[in-house]
Amino acid sequence: MTIVFLDAGIFIGALCSGDSRHPEARAIVEAARRGDLNCCTSVGVLSEVYAALTWVGAKPPQTPEVAKLCVRAFVENPSKIAVLDTNFEVSIKMLEIAANRGLTARRIHDARHAATALVAGVFQVYTYDVDDWKVFAPDGIVIVGPDSVLNV
Repeated sequence: MTIVFLDAGIFIGALCSGDSRHPEARAIVEAARRGDLNCCTSVGVLSEVYAALTWVGAKPPQTPEVAKLCVRAFVENPSKIAVLDTNFEVSIKMLEIAANRGLTARRIHDARHAATALVAGVFQVYTYDVDDWKVFAPDGIVIVGPDSVLNV
């Protein structure tokens, strides 16, 4: 069975009703939580969602307590979204990918997300950050959604 990796923007879009991506992202996350869409994410992605919610520039910024509750709700039982570990093997893969693709500074986080998926055998990704993920195509990553990014 194919499994899809969900990037942070999917979760952020699902949470923020004022976000233009909200209807599409919310439908994706709800399908994933029910198990209608077989998917996973990572601890790094969940951290990114928490950071986006609590950032001073968020509209509106959320308290750490609210952000914690929102992020936990995505993945706690009865959610079917699997959370992949970022272990030593992933760390080595992340460094390899970053060096091979010439990634610097903040792009190391993208390499960590890609490495987490790849080590788990997950090659399909849902993301709104298409340009950030295209760089991982030589590693086997394929962007398969959401529909709005495929129809561009």
